[in-house]
Amino acid sequence: MSEVKDVIVQGLWKNNSALVQLLGMCPLLAVTSTATNALGLGLATTLVLTLTNLTISSLRRWTPAEIRIPST
Repeated sequence: MSEVKDVIVQGLWKNNSALVQLLGMCPLLAVTSTATNALGLGLATTLVLTLTNLTISSLRRWTPAEIRIPST
């Protein structure tokens, strides 16, 4: 059981890139004065990032390889 617990802890806290990226938004969310405003700002940020990702993904076929930024 300890091995399963270690895998869960590693996956959720120590090696979780999504958590690190979410923590990067904390300073932005900290400037809001209420939880409702923070939720709205978080949802708006998520919407903008999603739409941007969809737009860039749809333009990928027409973007020349020389100007693409490689992903790591």
